[in-house]
Amino acid sequence: MIKHKSTLAKLMARENITVQYGNYQTAWFDIKNRVLGLPMWKDMGRDVSDLLIGHEVGHALFTPFEGWHDSPEKLEGCPRSYINVIEDARIERHIKEAYVGLVGPMARGYRKLFDDGFFGDTESLQWDKVKLIDKINLHAKVGNLLDVPFTDEEQVYMDRAMETVTFEDVTNLVRDILEYTKENQEELLKPQESQVDLPEDGEDEKQQEQQPSMGHDDMDSSEEEDAQAKTKNKGDDTNQLTDNDEAEQDKEAESKAPTEEDVSQTDEAFRRKEHTLIDKDEHGEQPLIGNSFSKEISKKLVIPYKQLAEERKARLASADTSYDDDRYMNNEYYTNYKTIEEIQADYKGHIKQVKRNVNFAVKEFEMRKAGYRYTRATTAKTGSIDVNRLWSYKTNDDIFNRVTKLADAKNHGMMMVIDFSGSMNDIMHDVLDQLIHLVVFCKTVNIPFDVYAFTNQNRQLGGRYWHDDSDNNIELPKMIDSEVNHSALSMPQLITSTLKKADYEEALQHLYTRMELAKDRYTYRERYVMSPNEEYGSTPLNEALIHCHTLIDNFKRSNNVDNMNLVVISDGDANGLSVARDPNANHSKHRTNYGGAIINIMGRHVKMADTRRGATKALLENIKKRFDTTTIGFFLADSSHNFKYKIQDCDSEAHWGDDFKPYNREYQKNKCVTFKGKLGYDELYIVKSWKGALNTDAVDFDPDADASKGQLTSQFKKFSKSKKLNKTLLTNFGKAVAE
Repeated sequence: MIKHKSTLAKLMARENITVQYGNYQTAWFDIKNRVLGLPMWKDMGRDVSDLLIGHEVGHALFTPFEGWHDSPEKLEGCPRSYINVIEDARIERHIKEAYVGLVGPMARGYRKLFDDGFFGDTESLQWDKVKLIDKINLHAKVGNLLDVPFTDEEQVYMDRAMETVTFEDVTNLVRDILEYTKENQEELLKPQESQVDLPEDGEDEKQQEQQPSMGHDDMDSSEEEDAQAKTKNKGDDTNQLTDNDEAEQDKEAESKAPTEEDVSQTDEAFRRKEHTLIDKDEHGEQPLIGNSFSKEISKKLVIPYKQLAEERKARLASADTSYDDDRYMNNEYYTNYKTIEEIQADYKGHIKQVKRNVNFAVKEFEMRKAGYRYTRATTAKTGSIDVNRLWSYKTNDDIFNRVTKLADAKNHGMMMVIDFSGSMNDIMHDVLDQLIHLVVFCKTVNIPFDVYAFTNQNRQLGGRYWHDDSDNNIELPKMIDSEVNHSALSMPQLITSTLKKADYEEALQHLYTRMELAKDRYTYRERYVMSPNEEYGSTPLNEALIHCHTLIDNFKRSNNVDNMNLVVISDGDANGLSVARDPNANHSKHRTNYGGAIINIMGRHVKMADTRRGATKALLENIKKRFDTTTIGFFLADSSHNFKYKIQDCDSEAHWGDDFKPYNREYQKNKCVTFKGKLGYDELYIVKSWKGALNTDAVDFDPDADASKGQLTSQFKKFSKSKKLNKTLLTNFGKAVAE
């Protein structure tokens, strides 16, 4: 529905205006930048929604830029509240003339708002005590519900309000109405209790401060800036202001200060009631409303492999590795210490072993794929006669040859995102070992793949990184209003199937080198082969999943993929989402909350229960639905507590004690606990990373010379099982993909 409303607004505006939803208190239109801002309204009915959208599109079509953004001097004698009333009448008349289908919805929409008290308490009105501007406002909007009385003199102004053509007509009429009010309704301009009772204002002041100053509702900010600029220029000419000048300015400012005569009570009542239309939770909190990354931000989120490789080489070339060699070579604590050159020399031997290790997974995958084709095979008769059945032609009509057509095999594809948060440092060796096996598997069975890490170390977007202080002066791109805060998201492309052979081998060798260096985590030598953009940081998983929408869409198109698979590897929950809180926000200005959120991603709004785990679940489910993707998660629990904690997230009935015994037995058997359809994943595997569950080393098969036949059988079964189970990622991925 939201998407349809946005499209409708663009069509009515007769141009490709930008329609954006955000944490606004009312709808607004930025005439200069052609942006229609819409709040996330509660379910208030189609008519009210059409009314509000039609009204704002009316401003887009008919309100001139100078009408809202000129200085107060050019609109002298035209109170903003009065202009709102008369201009609203003009543009609503024009929009209904342009789109006759809006007449009914707008009338019914105003009826509902009127019944809900948006124009104040109108039941006990004493019309002789109501200002002319309020009578005009009520008649223009809800005249079919109220018999608004006008004197002969007032009727002239009412008729003019319904006949205004240009904005100049509006300003001229506003001045005349104000003059008439001063002359004939002087008693109404005196400070007194309003005859139109205003609704109580329960609006949060902070939310009011976040209201954008665009559109027709608030010009104070721009006017103040213009006034300040003019004062500054005047001061530059005269070097200083005299006391008389200052006094004169104070007097002039006082004369232009808003007074009772500048206010339409019914318009004020409507403005103060608008916030009740906003969708809020049981705590009165608005959901966090945001839009996905702008094009400028999106271009900088992914660090392509080529760039990554160059940055790695540059860092390694500038690193003083000899210091570390001297420091650790003869240290008894580091008995398995190898230089980077020695590690790289071992690469080819390791890859040969990896290829042997994945053979079982390749065979299992091919068998499952063949099974899929045969179970869905179809048999059809041909036009040729089967000579072996010809003898039975007198009693059997089925004498023709048959042909069996196997079902087409699905084109698989895999995208993996790996958590590069600081806590992953302890297990990165095992994770990269599993990754290498998985990449070789995909390459062997011709599954196109893309592997990304995610961290908050993007130096182009303000990320933190060691040893690159000079880059801190990079000019950061500004986010637009309500854009998701990228949190310096960096998604380095670790390896991809589209690389040329030499680049593919280089990428695979880097993974192996980093894997070996990660063994000695206390030496921190791993950083020598890392780009600043892939260093350990926090866990911007949700931001990464938002961008995965774009990455998966492009990946499927480029590789002609039918069966898409997204694999997520992480050891913790995601950071909380936040959005830019004003149009001029930079990377440090954002808004967040712990309640619900609604994020616009590729033209569709994704509703989230909260900005952390709820966001992760909603984003995964949207990816699954939007791109027909199988989502596979590997949660790497780093403690017994986190292991049980994650199981309880999937099974709320699993309390401490006996309830965990089935899961413990499952883990002993499979080295992981598997859940289907939980937390947004089709398949979720919970692994005890602190137990070495990701270690690919198999149990040695070294039987005793005098071992019995039964002992040999038992040891061989244990050896075979360990070879399979120790490829946790590979085993479960192959099974999930084939099925």
